[in-house]
Amino acid sequence: MPSQYESGEKFIRVIQLYQRLCDTTVGLTTQQLSDELEVSPRSVQRYIATLRDSVGIDIEDVDGRWRMGAYSKLPAMQLDRYQAVSLLVALRLLHKMRQDHDPGLVGALAQIARALTLPTVTEYVEQTIADAERRPKRQERRLVERAVIDALVDRMQVEIGYRDSNGRESSRTIEPYFIEPRPEGRALYIFAFDHASGEVRSFRMDRIVHAHPTGLPFAAGVRFDVGELTAQSWGIWLGTGGESEEVRLRFAREVAWKVRDAVLHNSAVLEEEEQGSLLVTLRVTSSVEMRPWILGWGGDVEVLAPENLRMAIASSVRAASAHYVDAFQG
Repeated sequence: MPSQYESGEKFIRVIQLYQRLCDTTVGLTTQQLSDELEVSPRSVQRYIATLRDSVGIDIEDVDGRWRMGAYSKLPAMQLDRYQAVSLLVALRLLHKMRQDHDPGLVGALAQIARALTLPTVTEYVEQTIADAERRPKRQERRLVERAVIDALVDRMQVEIGYRDSNGRESSRTIEPYFIEPRPEGRALYIFAFDHASGEVRSFRMDRIVHAHPTGLPFAAGVRFDVGELTAQSWGIWLGTGGESEEVRLRFAREVAWKVRDAVLHNSAVLEEEEQGSLLVTLRVTSSVEMRPWILGWGGDVEVLAPENLRMAIASSVRAASAHYVDAFQG
């Protein structure tokens, strides 16, 4: 019996070591692997020998660090839930940057999914992984995000502590539906049914200060449609009861071509005007989210409607210009 137990333990550790080496390009020392697998350094050496000699996997030692060799013939990728969700977030981000179906993107992803054999692609991927590994590790933050991801994957309720934009903390129970990236804010949001408000809301992942699973599944029959939920949202704000507001913008002739090439809201209607300017009309849940984007166009855009958005932009421009009074006078 003891020999069978040890054999089973060794098999598990060998698989764990293999998976760990697959996740690094910088490499790991024997001591690091020993600490992570909770075995002796000598056992790590034996496991590496097993992968090399019995399985034929190329594992190289570079400056005292073990990593997968360039000639390893690896099996098909098997992603754990955290890697899979990370891939999902990346795909969502790419999808939001395309206005239509892009066969080139789909084909490229399919090729990458099969095998990273193109040297240039492999080089960029390896550089990205290496850069990620150099960043500071925040274990507490990682545990919080994994608890939320577990609830998302398992369709379970989770209790979270949340800090809003004003720094106020509250406790609530949510049912996470999907994760959405906001590249302009470099933030991830979790869309979830919030028991406190009785509505689907978005929560910034980095503002969730703690998360604890409840062990309770979503209510039976819960259905949600990502496209439907975000159809009228400029970013991540969701409306209630189908409410939305019409926004009308006039862009100067000099930048009209840039606006046509920009990725706008799916409700946007573009109209050419006689003087060469471009009129853009669209409907969004809230125009508040559009303010930074509009201000980014400077004097090349005029807000025509709604009035509250026009006044907000005017106030921001007025406050900004006050910093440069001396430049105007000079």
